[in-house]
Amino acid sequence: MTAKKRAPKTGSISAQDWVDASRAVLIKRGISAVKVEPLAKQLGVTPGSFYWHFKNRDALYRALLKDWLATNVHPFLEALDNAAETPRAQYLALAYVWVLSPQFDPALDVAIREWGKTSKLAARTMKYVDHRRISLYQWVFEGFGHDPMSAIVRARTMYFHQIGYYAMRVHEDPDDRLLQIPHYAEIISGDPWLRALETPAEIKAALVDYPRRQSVADRIARRGLANRR
Repeated sequence: MTAKKRAPKTGSISAQDWVDASRAVLIKRGISAVKVEPLAKQLGVTPGSFYWHFKNRDALYRALLKDWLATNVHPFLEALDNAAETPRAQYLALAYVWVLSPQFDPALDVAIREWGKTSKLAARTMKYVDHRRISLYQWVFEGFGHDPMSAIVRARTMYFHQIGYYAMRVHEDPDDRLLQIPHYAEIISGDPWLRALETPAEIKAALVDYPRRQSVADRIARRGLANRR
């Protein structure tokens, strides 16, 4: 009779705990510092706990990249899905993720880009994400009425500026950064609509409360009210 495989006594340590600890080390010290034994010591478990959750360190690396996609890529797609179907709303939705979303972690983006210098897998993943994000912006700028060439240049300008901002570790007063947003929006999109906002609070509200599309339930309710009139 074959004995059943028993889980090691690891308390509440989960695979996500290993990923979270690895992410923190990756951001602070780089991928070369993401090693099993130091992580186990940090988590207060034996290295055997790691192999209960992951086949090897490469499996942890893949989990780290998957975690990055969930943290720093999916929020852009979700924001666009939620935004009203106008270029202004879509621009605000994407700007919200870059600047204010609690999900997006700029330091993690920088760390993944550094990792890509020594890892083909990380570099491939980063290249795909760069292309996807730029394509989103191009689509939005085409919605503003720009031809494809103008839209892709504007998209790249917006994207390279934002990546450079974080890669250079620019530190500035949050209110000053908010006050710059209408100017960036006008220069890059060609639309000065945000220049009407004059205070950091107004600009922050415009980003956080970017116009959302109606839910199916809302559309049905509105249609029902219209039919009663």
